[in-house]
Amino acid sequence: MNPDPILDDHSNNERQSHQRRSAFISPLMVYLISIIGSAVAMGIPMAIGWSKAYLLSHLYVVGTLAQGLMDLPAVVMFARTRIDSKWRGRTHDHVISMGAGLACAAILAGTKIALSGQLVFMGGVPAFIQSLTLAWPWNVISASLAVLAYGPGEAIFVVYLIAAFDNAVGNQNPLFSWGVVITALLWGLPHIANIFFFGWSALTNALFMVVVGSALGLLFKGTRSSLGSMVFWTLVNGTTA
Repeated sequence: MNPDPILDDHSNNERQSHQRRSAFISPLMVYLISIIGSAVAMGIPMAIGWSKAYLLSHLYVVGTLAQGLMDLPAVVMFARTRIDSKWRGRTHDHVISMGAGLACAAILAGTKIALSGQLVFMGGVPAFIQSLTLAWPWNVISASLAVLAYGPGEAIFVVYLIAAFDNAVGNQNPLFSWGVVITALLWGLPHIANIFFFGWSALTNALFMVVVGSALGLLFKGTRSSLGSMVFWTLVNGTTA
């Protein structure tokens, strides 16, 4: 008996739909675990009685830990899963990507200098600035951890989510895609919590993060390598605040 092609098509469509729904689970779980982990790291000190002022003065420990916990699940998944294999690129892809990241950072730096007359590396990241005031060698250790957490770690967080969401929706557009849109929005969302520390001006920062998240995605997908995004964000994070 010949199989019914209509039933086969229906079955295939159901399988594809199920696979796509399942593919959404990993990036969503990574995102939720990341947010919960960073929230716990910031919430525990407050729960045991740390004041807002004391917490702000110790962001070189608490803030870096929270950011590290936010980055870690995505870093682990990016390293372990095959979803990013097609984005690891070849040697010339990495070279082009790093060059593009440096060029974009230089353009943004030039714009910042033209508008404000100043540019301070990681100047808008309190954890990094606080680290520099510590005694040797803790200043170098703490500052290095802050750079890793707020630089490459954040970039990998964005890159993994973009690749994972693109895989989930079956959208492999070479540049702008649903993965970029979803990730940019999700990346900007947690920054709204900064209202508690820095006031309503944090809303502007959250919107800016959506724009930067899109830029990181375009740089990542356009060069087929994550290195450009890591270089770019490490150099500009905190310099555009």
